[in-house]
Amino acid sequence: MTQPGDVRRHSHEMQATYRYLRLAIILLTLLLAVGVGLQVAADGGAVLMSVSAYYYTGARDVFVAALCAIGACLIIHRGRSDTEDVLLNLSGYLAFFVAFVPTAPTQAVYDPGASGPQVPIEQDAVAAITQNTWAALAVGLVAFVLEVVLVPQRDRHRHTRQGTVVRVVGAAGYLVLAGYFLAARDSFLSHGHTIAAVLLFAGILGVVGVNATALSRYRAECRMSRRRQWANWYTLGFVLMLLTVAVVAGPLRALVPHWIFVLEAALIVQFLAFWVTQTAERWRAPALRTDALFPG
Repeated sequence: MTQPGDVRRHSHEMQATYRYLRLAIILLTLLLAVGVGLQVAADGGAVLMSVSAYYYTGARDVFVAALCAIGACLIIHRGRSDTEDVLLNLSGYLAFFVAFVPTAPTQAVYDPGASGPQVPIEQDAVAAITQNTWAALAVGLVAFVLEVVLVPQRDRHRHTRQGTVVRVVGAAGYLVLAGYFLAARDSFLSHGHTIAAVLLFAGILGVVGVNATALSRYRAECRMSRRRQWANWYTLGFVLMLLTVAVVAGPLRALVPHWIFVLEAALIVQFLAFWVTQTAERWRAPALRTDALFPG
């Protein structure tokens, strides 16, 4: 028979696990940043064309491990709406492909005007990428089956129309990814990383946008003024991320040789700031499901 003390202890353990999960994403992001930063210092300040290019340096282990761990944490973390949840799952799953399918070596060289070694090209890269991709696709399929079979038994919310849409979108995305790998292997090896990285950043941008919109709707229900509805950190973060993409990929692109590195680093820092803010906000309410107040 369950005792009141057991319930409180279980609740405390669940809350602690939730907090550790959110903190893990922060620490893993810092791990990636420190690993890349140390490699830049080791190269005498020479910077590669993108963060992903550090796959070809001594920071490879940190790069791959951090991305895979962050991806797993994003998938495990439950969004407060179905939309947020599917965006987290999408970004988390794509993080594995960003880690396993490296950027093309020809796109990972140093600025010709800077000092530093050229990026080596591994002879067994194709075999390694193919093997790792098969593994990610296989486990992804198993995970999707478990989601369909097990989740409805523990969460009746998934029987809603929105929950069905989430599963359909997830299945369609997986089939497109697997089909691309199977039908156009050479193209996948050349462009798979770029596509996965772009979609990953689009996913995390969407997560910030969903939270900005949801909070504004909640404030509207509280009859706050229109200015106060949108005057929040999430909206500010979302707008800044959009401006970053527009500026760096626009006018700054012609002025900064390493504009992709700058863009990726800026978006990572901004998402980290969002995650820290959200972690502080949800520190005491991990299990609260707020679809009524925070519709996706």
